[in-house]
Amino acid sequence: MKILWIDDEIEGFKPHLKFLEREGIEVKTIDRPEEALRTLRKETFDLILLDYRMPGLNGLQTLKKIKRISPNIPVALVSMISDKDVIEETIAEDIFDYIIKPVKPTQILALVKRLEADKLKEKLKGKKLSERYSEILELPENFEGWLKKGQALLTWKAETPNDETLIEEISSQNNAFAKWVFENYKNLFNEDHLRSYNLVEKEIIPLLKSGEKVMFFVFDSFRFDQFIGMVKTLPGSIKVSIKPYMGILPTATVYARNALFAGKTPIEIYHAHPDWLADNRHEMELLRENLIYHGLKDVEFNFQKINSQTHLKSLSIKGAQFEVFVINFLDLISHLRQEVEALKDIAGDEASFIRWCNFILQDAKLYEFFKKSIDMGYTIFATTDHGWVEVKHPVIIIGGEDLTPGLRFKFGDSARVKDKGAFMVYNLKEWKLPVVKSKSRLAITYEYYFLVYPSDPNVYKKIYEGGIFHGGITLEELILPVLKLSS
Repeated sequence: MKILWIDDEIEGFKPHLKFLEREGIEVKTIDRPEEALRTLRKETFDLILLDYRMPGLNGLQTLKKIKRISPNIPVALVSMISDKDVIEETIAEDIFDYIIKPVKPTQILALVKRLEADKLKEKLKGKKLSERYSEILELPENFEGWLKKGQALLTWKAETPNDETLIEEISSQNNAFAKWVFENYKNLFNEDHLRSYNLVEKEIIPLLKSGEKVMFFVFDSFRFDQFIGMVKTLPGSIKVSIKPYMGILPTATVYARNALFAGKTPIEIYHAHPDWLADNRHEMELLRENLIYHGLKDVEFNFQKINSQTHLKSLSIKGAQFEVFVINFLDLISHLRQEVEALKDIAGDEASFIRWCNFILQDAKLYEFFKKSIDMGYTIFATTDHGWVEVKHPVIIIGGEDLTPGLRFKFGDSARVKDKGAFMVYNLKEWKLPVVKSKSRLAITYEYYFLVYPSDPNVYKKIYEGGIFHGGITLEELILPVLKLSS
């Protein structure tokens, strides 16, 4: 480790220099900024310590010049605690850290150790990447294999959301996943897998039957990687388990969330209540029927739909054995993002949209509410109805006025697609979807395609490309987690 220390009073730090030398750290000292800049053009360093208050060029001016010469070398600014405004200003210059005077040698040693740890992580990154690839490639292309692949890839995405290699790998896997789903989806209903329509039965009802208090959170349009990010913010005193499961198609709220609460497939809901599958106004009634079917007629439950940030901030526990909360407005934000220019600027891409959602949940102190509920004896389950993707490529759909709205899927007798990017489903009953008059076919997209009409596809592309939508077949939309939080 080689350090450049720039300070006009460097003579006063001789004990510090001896301490660092004993730790095996080489330190070059220079008392004038101009000379330090000339040295930087000739030599390389692992870390620069820069005093803010110096004659001639001050620390901020010197920092800007350092970044032009050696933008990759981390710089720690040495300043007084009274230099608060300076600290804020240097954030924009990509400062590595700050050391507040009086300087202690252990402060510098801590910076060095942190840098070494970062370098070690970077060194191991390639090895970890190789191990993850091997793990993913070894997984079979069956139900359990795809659950594990989805969990591995989306957990990885939560850690490094902008990793280009990962983005390419998820795209490649999505192509294979879509083909597998299209070929095998109808058969999955004959197997005993964890799915949206049996999640409550398998995970929650056993606890209710044993008399335990349960809280159930359903986040509208929330992805696996977002849940992984959520877990990292929870207090260490909360015990967390994550179980992956597969949602249902289309990955849209009226199908996925109604099935989640009803404990039934969409076609079963339609046969029992033909009008209830048109929207999400009957979720509480569907859940009540589900509980009664499993012998829990007398279980007291409280059902709350959270439709605003204000409502989210004022969550209350009614004291029922089964408390249910539907965070119902996150999906609305993604739709408004397409229509309101200011929201496009705030949540301009996938990563910034996720950060915005995280801010909303943290601002509402939701995780503190989790801790409070667990302290009151509740076991918390948290999941979503479906995930989402940022769409990138248009695919032309041909059809008449019978086509339903939607960018990721459309029903309609006349629906046809010619190019890659979407599948045609002709037997809806096999996919456990109801056949409604004039809606006997389903066009459903995969990967990051979206449906546009042939009349003016470039206009539709300009409007919707880069938008956040759901309803199609991707790992992000269909592989979902259920979190279990307890003491």
